[in-house]
Amino acid sequence: MAAGNWMPTLIELAGGINLLGEANGHSPWITWNDLAEADPDVITVFPCGFRIGETIRDWDLLQSHAEWRTLRAVREDRIFVLDGNQYFNRPGPRLAESAEILAEIFHPQAFDFGHRGTAWQHIGH
Repeated sequence: MAAGNWMPTLIELAGGINLLGEANGHSPWITWNDLAEADPDVITVFPCGFRIGETIRDWDLLQSHAEWRTLRAVREDRIFVLDGNQYFNRPGPRLAESAEILAEIFHPQAFDFGHRGTAWQHIGH
């Protein structure tokens, strides 16, 4: 699924562009073809209810697809795992921190709010 609901707004606030979801719309189901056609510069992975360790545990499910290696974000080593359970998957006061996390990822030279390692992690391909 791609990010919908409040996520496109958070992505925009952090200086990014959400390619596959719509603000205030449900998170859409996407295919590998949809992802390949969008060919994002950055991929953030934060499955609903998953913490970083749980997402990494299942990482081979993404890497096993041939399409994965063709994506620009993978080739350029711009893949990030986020703590969806604590920050992104439900609305609430932590959404401000969620915007900070995304800003750190999208613009590391400009922002460091101290979330790296606890709320998000860079993951190599």
